[in-house]
Amino acid sequence: MEVFPNWTAIPIVIFLILLTYILNRAFFRPMAKALEERHRRIGGAQKEAEEIRRLSRERIAEFDKRMREIRREADQQMVQARNEALGEKNGILSVKRTEAEKMITEGREEIRRKTEEARKTLESESKSFAYQIASQILNRPLSQKK
Repeated sequence: MEVFPNWTAIPIVIFLILLTYILNRAFFRPMAKALEERHRRIGGAQKEAEEIRRLSRERIAEFDKRMREIRREADQQMVQARNEALGEKNGILSVKRTEAEKMITEGREEIRRKTEEARKTLESESKSFAYQIASQILNRPLSQKK
């Protein structure tokens, strides 16, 4: 056993320290920076994706709200148009009903007037026919008295 250290170990230790320094500078630090940059980019992309998701949810909610408002407005316009159409229909029906009632009243008056004229004509003609028939039956002329 030797009391003195093995001198070959010193260059190996120096070589290992030098190799560690070189590998650290050339390989490990750039790799650490690349991994850190990768994590930063991934984190940024995740934050950006989350922001995009949040914005898209907000826009979808806004779109749905606007669609509900538009549907409600369309329904109100349809109800209003239907009510206006019913109002116009009722107005037209009222006018036509009034015209029809007027025509019926005029027709009844015309029928009553013509019936009265026909009655008067029939009365005078029936008296005349009655005198003619009576004179033919009696074989003598009769004077007509009113």
